[in-house]
Amino acid sequence: TFAQQPTKPVWPTAFSASVEHRRHEPFERHEPRFHRFYYDSVKNKDKITGIEEWHAEYYWAERIFDHNIQREYTVYYQRGSSACFYRSINTTLPKPNFANVNYIGQSLVNYEPVYHWIETDRTRGITFQYFETVKYREPKRIEVSHDREGRSETWNFFEFDSCPQDPELFDLPAAVRNTCNPY
Repeated sequence: TFAQQPTKPVWPTAFSASVEHRRHEPFERHEPRFHRFYYDSVKNKDKITGIEEWHAEYYWAERIFDHNIQREYTVYYQRGSSACFYRSINTTLPKPNFANVNYIGQSLVNYEPVYHWIETDRTRGITFQYFETVKYREPKRIEVSHDREGRSETWNFFEFDSCPQDPELFDLPAAVRNTCNPY
């Protein structure tokens, strides 16, 4: 007998997660990045923290995306110093709309059973795949392929906490915010 098809996924309204993000673009080399990813739909903000290379050195980086004012803040911290910049949001973070996904069965991601969903946009040449844990229905992996352009992205979720976030988590300290520069 076949297992019953699960209901369509629902993107969590608030969470924090440990994430590996990989990108592939023709003629460019992108190393995998490991982040802590925070999201809160009520505040309409995202935050990513992790080690990033900036001007050939490694920094602790903090990126806050305030969708209410369409502004992205990036702060690089290194040994008692910080450099803060802001611009219009120019980064896409996963917040999928599952209206058109199709269930194609179960798979394994890191040997954990997952529901496997797919959406193909033949007009734009984009394939979106979403893998969510069977047990908790939480994100486990997202793959987006732009076949015509030869580029792709993968988001692997390793540890996931679906819960409200501290409201101050998305605020920069005043001393840092007061030194932010446009870029």
